[in-house]
Amino acid sequence: MTDGLKTARDFLLAHRTDYRTAYREFRWPKLDRFNWALDWFDAELAQGDSRDSLALRIIGDGAASLTFAELSQRSNRIANGLRSLGVSRGDRILLMLGNIAPLWETMLAAMKRRRDDPGHHLADEDGPA
Repeated sequence: MTDGLKTARDFLLAHRTDYRTAYREFRWPKLDRFNWALDWFDAELAQGDSRDSLALRIIGDGAASLTFAELSQRSNRIANGLRSLGVSRGDRILLMLGNIAPLWETMLAAMKRRRDDPGHHLADEDGPA
């Protein structure tokens, strides 16, 4: 599923200094279903070569540093908690947090809950469910 996105990304990177060609020849990939949080962040970043790379760094109050794998695991726990509360596709969530790690964990979790399968249980730190 992500192959089309990788191809589009690579095309734009290859033509980043040639606006005319990039504009004229770029085509968005056709995707039947795509959830950025699950299909790109989790599958490509949190489980790939970048898994131990820094994904989030907050300085000042609430300072934190999280890798892609850690952010994925934490957001999975929140997404599963939202699921257990009955939060599903189309529901609205009000989030009032400063720039702290739980803000980013919850936003990623909310994106994961947009998956079409309402019964889908996300993996936690113990591995796939």
